[in-house]
Amino acid sequence: MYKEDRRSILLTLFGSNPKTRALDLFMDNPLFEFTRNEIMVSLGMAKITLYKTLPDLESSGVIVETRKIGKASLFRLNGDSEIVKDLERVVRSYAGTLADVESRENSVAGLMASDEVKTVKSMAAS
Repeated sequence: MYKEDRRSILLTLFGSNPKTRALDLFMDNPLFEFTRNEIMVSLGMAKITLYKTLPDLESSGVIVETRKIGKASLFRLNGDSEIVKDLERVVRSYAGTLADVESRENSVAGLMASDEVKTVKSMAAS
């Protein structure tokens, strides 16, 4: 589900620390509920690290405990959290900026390629 080698916008902006990785998992799957064990397995995170990380995310209101199944608690992203809404705006804005930069780079590359073709054609005509 979660690939260590992927670089999401959130991880690119804020680094790959345990809280950011956990937050990234929840933001990538906003409708899913996760048990602690599922989070540990998905992130390849040690139990002690997870048990230090989840309370911070929960106390900030970023994730919420949705229900219990037996002894297992399930957690989900809190879409009503202002922090989550702000992070989603930042991620969308950054993605838009990246798309604009890529578009400009492709346009410049296309112009350069067009100029190279014209140069080669004029040299061939000579």
